[in-house]
Amino acid sequence: MVGRPCPDMPTVSDHQGNVYQTVQFGNQCWMAENMRCTTSPSGKSWAHNPVFTIMNPIFRSYYITVRNANYGNLYNWSAAMDLDINEYSFFSTDKYHRGICPEGWHLPSNDEWMLLLEMLGGSNYAGAVMKSRASNWIQPVIAQQVSGFSALPAGIYTEDGLRHTGNYAYFWSSTTYDRQNAWGCGLFSYNSDCYNILDYKCYGRSVRCLRDEPTEEIVKL
Repeated sequence: MVGRPCPDMPTVSDHQGNVYQTVQFGNQCWMAENMRCTTSPSGKSWAHNPVFTIMNPIFRSYYITVRNANYGNLYNWSAAMDLDINEYSFFSTDKYHRGICPEGWHLPSNDEWMLLLEMLGGSNYAGAVMKSRASNWIQPVIAQQVSGFSALPAGIYTEDGLRHTGNYAYFWSSTTYDRQNAWGCGLFSYNSDCYNILDYKCYGRSVRCLRDEPTEEIVKL
């Protein structure tokens, strides 16, 4: 499936004024770029922390390189969910959890990620069509016709620092597993896979947002 800009919203802006392209798959309207905000939309206190070994809401920017505009920032799960310092074990019962996303958008659940992979050919193929054609991928297994999701290999931030830039793209979901772990989606430069991955909430991952509800017009497409 090849996506196209969401019919009634080809771009969306976050609370800091950053503008993101959108892409439509079925009834899902996704951001086609990684989140770049550096503050909480609800006014919570965040830190730019290059270590990522604590649960506080923190992010790690790429300001030291020219890649920031494309790769966005990496957020631990607390920051992605826009939680208070003591809420990293949070279990959301909301249908949509906004997190750091623009108003009317939310951090995708694990089920919503899995639906996207199903629409893009399944977990053993979706990774190839989700990747950007940009040369950032070190071993680029990319489909002939890409979807427009435009995933870039921003890597992940762990206690060992920034890892796997150029090889992996990791995205958070809103679905928690336990006090220390949450689900997300990962794809890799060297194959066509994309599937759900369990990871420590203190690690830094990329964030893509999903629109809350499609309009009636989008449903009919």
